[in-house]
Amino acid sequence: MFGFGEHQEAMQATCPCCQTQMQDMGAHGIRMGGLTGLGGAALGMIAGQLADDAEEAFEKKLKVQVFVCPNCKEVSFKYHGGL
Repeated sequence: MFGFGEHQEAMQATCPCCQTQMQDMGAHGIRMGGLTGLGGAALGMIAGQLADDAEEAFEKKLKVQVFVCPNCKEVSFKYHGGL
């Protein structure tokens, strides 16, 4: 559900900077937390896959539709859910 590159139905957006039609890059998950820093790295080295599973359980994810302007390279997100 929150993997990268999941493609939903095509949406349309206009660039707020140059008014060009933006390209729909699909729905993507943005990671908003988890185990970080030395504590997370140490736990990953000690516990391996268990640490990865625990990290995924605690991380928060935001699902967004990503749009990119082919003209000026502006990036835009449309919120789908999460957190």
